[in-house]
Amino acid sequence: MAKRNKKNSKINQRIKKYFDEDPFDVGIERVESKTLSELFSAIGIYDIEHNRDLMIKTLRMIWSEADSAIRSDILQFFENEAKVYKGDKLQEYHHYDREAKIESLLSELEVTPLEATRLREAFSTIRSKKITIEKMESKLRHIRFEMKKEALEKELEGFFDIDDSFEFNASLKYNLYDQQFHKILTLNTKPYSYEFIEQQDFEAIVKKIGSDKLEIVKTKQESIDNFIASIKEPHQYLSHEEIINSLRASPPKTPLSYPLITPKVLRNIISKKISATEIQIHDEELLISVIQELQLPYSDGVISYNLELHVELDGVLEEIWKAQGFNFDHLLVDLKKEHENTFLEELQGLVKECESYAHLLHYEKEELYIKVYGFLLDQLGVNLTITPKVYRKTIRRFLYSIQDELVKKQRQELLARTIRDFKNLFPIARDMQRKLTLHIGPTNSGKTYTAMQKLKNADTGYYLAPLRLLALEGYENLNAMGVDCSLITGEEQLINDEATHISSTIEMLNFDVDVDVCVIDEVQMIDDRDRGWAWANAIIGAPAKEIIMTGSPNAKEAVIALAEYLGEELEIIEFERKNPLEVLTYPISIEDIEPSTAVVAFSRKDVLKLKQRLSKNFSVSVVYGNLSPEVRREEARRFREGETQVLVATDAIAMGMNLPIKTILFSKADKFDGIIQRDLFPSEIHQISGRAGRYGLEEKGYVGALSREVLKVIKRNFDKEAKKIATPFKVMANLEHIKLVGAILEENSLEEILNFFIQNMQFNGPFYAASLDDMLEASKIVDSYNLDIATKYHLACAPLTLKSPYIISAYETYIHALEKGDSVVYQRPRLNGEYAQTSQELLMAEDMVKEISLYLWLSYRFSEYFVDIDKAIESRAILNQYIEKTLQKTELSQSCKLCGAVLPTNTKYTICEACFRKNYVKKGFRRAPRS
Repeated sequence: MAKRNKKNSKINQRIKKYFDEDPFDVGIERVESKTLSELFSAIGIYDIEHNRDLMIKTLRMIWSEADSAIRSDILQFFENEAKVYKGDKLQEYHHYDREAKIESLLSELEVTPLEATRLREAFSTIRSKKITIEKMESKLRHIRFEMKKEALEKELEGFFDIDDSFEFNASLKYNLYDQQFHKILTLNTKPYSYEFIEQQDFEAIVKKIGSDKLEIVKTKQESIDNFIASIKEPHQYLSHEEIINSLRASPPKTPLSYPLITPKVLRNIISKKISATEIQIHDEELLISVIQELQLPYSDGVISYNLELHVELDGVLEEIWKAQGFNFDHLLVDLKKEHENTFLEELQGLVKECESYAHLLHYEKEELYIKVYGFLLDQLGVNLTITPKVYRKTIRRFLYSIQDELVKKQRQELLARTIRDFKNLFPIARDMQRKLTLHIGPTNSGKTYTAMQKLKNADTGYYLAPLRLLALEGYENLNAMGVDCSLITGEEQLINDEATHISSTIEMLNFDVDVDVCVIDEVQMIDDRDRGWAWANAIIGAPAKEIIMTGSPNAKEAVIALAEYLGEELEIIEFERKNPLEVLTYPISIEDIEPSTAVVAFSRKDVLKLKQRLSKNFSVSVVYGNLSPEVRREEARRFREGETQVLVATDAIAMGMNLPIKTILFSKADKFDGIIQRDLFPSEIHQISGRAGRYGLEEKGYVGALSREVLKVIKRNFDKEAKKIATPFKVMANLEHIKLVGAILEENSLEEILNFFIQNMQFNGPFYAASLDDMLEASKIVDSYNLDIATKYHLACAPLTLKSPYIISAYETYIHALEKGDSVVYQRPRLNGEYAQTSQELLMAEDMVKEISLYLWLSYRFSEYFVDIDKAIESRAILNQYIEKTLQKTELSQSCKLCGAVLPTNTKYTICEACFRKNYVKKGFRRAPRS
């Protein structure tokens, strides 16, 4: 062990020369990736992934654990390269101080001028405070040892190898076939100990090593003579000329026990023993490539492939020189069997997975294998290896090929069942042993964070968000945590072929792709009048081994009821808020608002009014539902990073926006919910209030109001328990359901089918059909065009703002083009100036962004027709910038309701002076201010 450590120590010292005197673990960081790859090849490691960090980590491990032979190979690689990888060490000492100290210590030692020079060189880069007499004496001993070795090498005409054996060249005689020649060979004595070289007299060492050299030469000559005498005559494989040429060409130093035969001759001999397509000769092995055939299971087909045999070169040379009857048959049979068994196991796994996707189609084994061969064999090339990439690609092709057949079969299966049992509309989920987990708690309690950590650690997973903005954040967070993730929303798809996870808006859940974990965020949204069906559908049908739902406590009984209906295990984990939330005792006037405050209103109009008032004293960000997610995100960023002091927002901030809000102030305590004007529910107050005092951003949050009346309502409802969500739940007619009903009714009118669904469908379970008012309005438009039912359904599901004539006009233009089969080009918006002058111009810009959302949504369903995706995305960025610049202005003017002219700032009237004179003065009307 001591001897080995001494060898390793010497190697460690020698390799520092190539790393600017840094140790191997430090210096290897500076070697470029290409050189690292060459190093692995040099030391005989070929199956390493050529990733720089992985290569460096592996080399450090090899250097740490390997014996001196491997370390010697690594050292030899860098010696052959002869390149020094410079470090960036800082000189932390004074040059003159170091030199003075070196000279002072030299005066205390008895050294020759040459020894003194070498000592100066040895300590020329060492900080002066680290130079001591003890270190100098130790270095002097080493220098004298090296100088003695140098003198011995010169005297004995050779050099000491890394193991301190003496390497020298000797002329050896070859006498055969009446020919005689000499050949210089490199020989080595046995290793000499450090003590022997250091302590023995120079002449005694010369005598000893000289004697050993003679003995080695003598022994080697006898070995050569014996080898020549053993060569059979005539030789089975080699002619006289080939034998002589091989002995002459054999390298002076080789790890092989037998002389290397010239490559051309060696290939000729091997080619007679095995039918090889290629023979590569390496330092210690042969790589022989042969073509083999495999009978494919469940098929008459035969596949040819390339098989590589790795054969020990020394063993082949022994058999050739000894004229033995060697062959590769046994090795070929064993390797072929091993290689083909591995392939057949991989093939069986691939077919089994394909079978699991196609289980409804009940393929026979032979039919299934032949179908898989059709997608697999053209990807294999000459190698019989199913790589992960080939595996995934084959699965994708197989799935694509059976899609139509599978849909047809699924439809038949659904018709065979009763369509009233809603849970059976999701066959993949029903076939899985799913576990349901519910994380409930108030805002800022860590429930979603805990769920996302579980999702991050899963092999595959889904994150289902209530908003496109949150889906994008989930996508970015997962990728930032090192998880390959794709983004899928109604209008945007960022697909990563290597992705194991998907972040999407909840409506975009793919019920045909099973995963390990699915996180359903904001589960209390199951009670939402317009979108609640999406949460119900996801909980019932998400194809995941574990469904993790996060939401407020009032969703608890609803989820329990769903779990009981589904007959699935449910675990409930309750979370507590991480920091306190306090209701202020008095209202805060606008003039007394402090930075880090969010003021909440419940309409776009009120938000813009408050923004205009607050802008007199503060920099302000605004967030409301009509803004695009990109603008909302940018406005939130400005507030988060301190570019603005106050945030004015609708209840759009209540869902998932993590902002440094210290205080939430309600401007009103009532809202229009699309049907009536009503007071805020306790659950809405809780959700909005919870955005104050975010954990990690503020130690405590405060909730208040701008007026005494509003504060009373907030105080009265703040501590009330939110109304529990009760059954039944809304569920949505999916496309397959619509097709089934349409087929039964033999009806192509989407409006008629939807009405039938609403009026007649009763479910076995706690469900009823979701409100389809908006979809019904859209169906009236699409039914006037000659389109198939699937196209009508997709168009009716598109994101529409039915109150906007601009959006409806664009929508009808798109449908008309689809009917005609024409490409749908996108027309760039025309903007006046860099920002909006009036709130009407701002509203138009917001509608233009919604039009782009509609265009992009349709482009992902009708990609062959909506051809201007890039132009639409580019225009969305321009519009978002236009809106963002507008929102950063302190004031917005109103425009005349009749002619559109810009009205004076703070005017009390809704029409301009010219329109008033033209339309009202002559009729005797008095001008009234706007309400």
